[in-house]
Amino acid sequence: MPEGTLKREKLRYYFDQTRMLIVLIIIVAAFSILSPYFLKVRNLYAIGLTISVIGIVCIGQSLVLLTTGFDLSVGSISGFAGMVVASLTKRYEHYWLMFFIGLAIGATIGLTNGLLITKAGINPLITTLSMMSIFQGATFLVSKGFAIAVNLDSFRFLGTTRVFGTPLPIIILVGLYVIFFFVLRYTVFGRYIYSIGGNAEAAKLSGINVDKIRILVYMLSGMLSAFGGNILASRLGAAQTTAGSQYPLNSIAACVLGGISIAGGEGVIFGSLIGVAIIGVLQSGLIMINMPSYYQWIANGIVLIIAVYVDTMRKN
Repeated sequence: MPEGTLKREKLRYYFDQTRMLIVLIIIVAAFSILSPYFLKVRNLYAIGLTISVIGIVCIGQSLVLLTTGFDLSVGSISGFAGMVVASLTKRYEHYWLMFFIGLAIGATIGLTNGLLITKAGINPLITTLSMMSIFQGATFLVSKGFAIAVNLDSFRFLGTTRVFGTPLPIIILVGLYVIFFFVLRYTVFGRYIYSIGGNAEAAKLSGINVDKIRILVYMLSGMLSAFGGNILASRLGAAQTTAGSQYPLNSIAACVLGGISIAGGEGVIFGSLIGVAIIGVLQSGLIMINMPSYYQWIANGIVLIIAVYVDTMRKN
């Protein structure tokens, strides 16, 4: 890419993210006027904890979108992994072993997604939609339709620990975003992801193993989704049957709002964090002003439409 074009692209990314930051500030200002409790430290921490889970899921979704894919199974992976870990921990009481089993489950589901998409040639939308349905059902099968509570300190550690007053999930979220920022920007793997998203055929001709990278990306998405599900179950002290049900659309909306293109190959990982913050603040604000839950669903749908519209306008 010519140097002048590269500079223009960078300026456009910075402009897009600045614009989204302004939108976030406006939403925060509006809800702080509507509710005197919105800017209380306790509520801000609550928003941060909510964002921390969906934010971790969004990292994996960002990687998938950058390679021109979709992952609608992120929510069901989160819910299923959290349910399996809670069920096994309640029975055997070795939480950290079960935690890594949960991550392995997520990676395995992601591997299955990747293989079906790359080797079987099934459309990513259909593949991950099918996986979403399968593991939603599997979650109810494991739980028999009931939440599974676990009263172990080790189980609650990830979700309830504070470091210098800051909840550990927020620290984990920031740490993961920093790690993946460097991975995407400074590693060969990151360059391969952008190359595949930009032009998969050209990437293949240049010697990149496109299928291998895509499979790894779906594995990372599955593992990060399972990680988020474990943190959510740990914070609540129980695995819920409906956990993660809103993650697929919310994660895609957050990524696209933050500048990750649904056409692949464009975007910065920190942009999805801004998108996550917008969605988290919007949901918290609607709760603070006593808006019924079905309005929140409507708002989520509107945000997704706006996100796709913004992405379309960005390309024109």
